[in-house]
Amino acid sequence: MSSRKLIGRGFVERVSMAPAGAAFRLEPILIAVLAVAYFALFGGLLLARTPPFAAQDEAFHWQRVLQIADGHLLAQTLGPNSWGGPIDRAGYLQMLYHIDRIQKHGPVDPVEAHALSDHLAAQPPAVEVVSFPSSASFAPLAYLPQAAAVAAARAAGLGPLGQMQAGRVGNLAVYGLMVAAILRALPAGRVAVLALALSPVALQSACSLSADPLNLTLPVLMLALVWRLRDRGMPLGRGEGAGLVALSAALGLLKLTMAPFAGAVLYLPAAVAGGSWRSRVTLGGLCLVVAVGIAVLWNAAYPFVPGPYWGTGADPAAQLARLRADPTEALRVFAATVRDWAVMWWRDGYGRYGGHPPPWHGYASDRWVLPAFWVLMGLALCDGPSRRDAGDRPSRRDAGFAAGCLVPAPAYALLVLAAFWVGFTPVGSATVDGVQGRYFLPMHALVLLGLAAAAGAWRPAGLRRGLRLALFAAALALGGAVLAEVLDVWKGLWPVGG
Repeated sequence: MSSRKLIGRGFVERVSMAPAGAAFRLEPILIAVLAVAYFALFGGLLLARTPPFAAQDEAFHWQRVLQIADGHLLAQTLGPNSWGGPIDRAGYLQMLYHIDRIQKHGPVDPVEAHALSDHLAAQPPAVEVVSFPSSASFAPLAYLPQAAAVAAARAAGLGPLGQMQAGRVGNLAVYGLMVAAILRALPAGRVAVLALALSPVALQSACSLSADPLNLTLPVLMLALVWRLRDRGMPLGRGEGAGLVALSAALGLLKLTMAPFAGAVLYLPAAVAGGSWRSRVTLGGLCLVVAVGIAVLWNAAYPFVPGPYWGTGADPAAQLARLRADPTEALRVFAATVRDWAVMWWRDGYGRYGGHPPPWHGYASDRWVLPAFWVLMGLALCDGPSRRDAGDRPSRRDAGFAAGCLVPAPAYALLVLAAFWVGFTPVGSATVDGVQGRYFLPMHALVLLGLAAAAGAWRPAGLRRGLRLALFAAALALGGAVLAEVLDVWKGLWPVGG
């Protein structure tokens, strides 16, 4: 039996040349073509059509991006629970103009907005000292792509709107590169992860100034590398070990809930991690300590508590005291929250658009949103290991990696709930407040990778490949339908390009 190597970046695999499988030999290339076309089409449309500062929390991200673009990586302390500093005044005033129009619940005139941008660009450079702790308290890592693009646009003489658009382009470009790196590293589960990466809220975040893209892709890259190293089975090189430690440090510079993903290094077998269980525990423990240590130190330096800032009535000290006095009460609150909000979180993490009062915020139709959940689950079960990159022999299910993804998935959700219960929710509330669906995207990645690792290469291979292609096409169709509805809303609120 001969074989033919089909190349689609991140989709390289050895495919049987048996006549029975002839209809599916091009499946990896078809998936790659569909994905690139989808990314280019909807990425371009979202960049062109999404109104300025309309994405979730984009005004706050913009202020942090401006700060970093000016070379200020560290925010200034402006008062209790308040951080910020001087940022470009033109960019700040442009943002205020759009937020004012958005809060009036009407459309924004693109001609007027661009005229303001040109006017502000012609003014002498000036700064404005502003407090924006919800984003200033974050480490600069997740804002570097946007800030670098904004700085380049400013050097080219573009006004605030042009700079903002450049920041979005930079974010999308780095997101695409990160997704490609993940797909290249994964030994299996590529198509399911790709479908998640192209899901509507994930792609909308990448086409904005949000910090979410790197907060999603860096943890998934760690999981992908660990699975690849397990699958390869060869001892780590010195550079590879150093790379895992460096990636762990990067995880520590993201949101606090991302640091535990460095613990995935503990999943490496002893033979891979250095030859003994001691070397395995040493390397995994070092990565975890580096990630958690950096996260704790950063959050100790910028201990932002969202509840008091947003006036929710949260009291972290009182909430922690309640937790110590009666831990089961917290679990009851978490269980009630999951019961009441689980479906809404999926809607919010897949079908939402915007981050302001209606009509600047809403949801796509459930006829697209709800089936997408089951399509992604089915896709993961069709996307297990098929053939190794060498040797032309079937890969086995990786039960250890599957458990390492599926077991921590609910623990990650519990960590998110605990963070919002302490820092955002009023004492005595029956459920946890402030949790949004997009916060669970890393958990979705854990579930998809776990299912793919558990599924393995079920037979017949032709049926599996055909079903995988059909489900991936269905995932793109459902996501495209959601984004078409979103773009239609944006067309009425930001009527550019006819």
